[in-house]
Amino acid sequence: MLLEFIQTYAKELFALLVPAVTWLFNRGSSKRPKLIRGTRHAFTFLIQQPLLEPATGKVLSPAQTLRTASVVIHNTGGVTCTGLELVFNWKPMCINLWPTRHSEERLEADGRYVLLFQSLAPGEHFSFEILAVNVDLPALLNVRSDQCVAREVAIAQHQAVPKLKVRTLQVLALFGLATVAYIALMLLQFLLGTPTGIGA
Repeated sequence: MLLEFIQTYAKELFALLVPAVTWLFNRGSSKRPKLIRGTRHAFTFLIQQPLLEPATGKVLSPAQTLRTASVVIHNTGGVTCTGLELVFNWKPMCINLWPTRHSEERLEADGRYVLLFQSLAPGEHFSFEILAVNVDLPALLNVRSDQCVAREVAIAQHQAVPKLKVRTLQVLALFGLATVAYIALMLLQFLLGTPTGIGA
């Protein structure tokens, strides 16, 4: 009885199995830490105020610059990252972490500045803003953990989408994948000349 059912509806069962296997594969592959980093914005303010030498009052520059940048670090994987390190070219003049979290700093012998974090949970993220006046911002040379190195990604602002809408689109995408698998099987059976069961 069960064997006859499977033989009769093999195409339909296979078409339903494809999205389920894809979902399970995606869930399984996410069970490792994945770090990404990206710059949300960077800007240089030109301040129309002369830069004066403190001792003599001599004008060193007719204007001043204030540079800012905002960078986000995100663990998109399914496992906690431990021993997180952010390596800067030199120590930033001012750095602000959000949300606030415990960190330790280390200055290397060559002047590189390292921020250390104990861990970053799955799905957790934080950002930092750096600021410099009349000097360049230090480059973020590396972001790594004990498990992986962060991949740099482009970040763009977009409108927030309600969760219900996202879930609905995900369900429709699964149905679409099942439909494509079913049509592919039907086409394959037609090309091979095997009975499709249509019109029987």
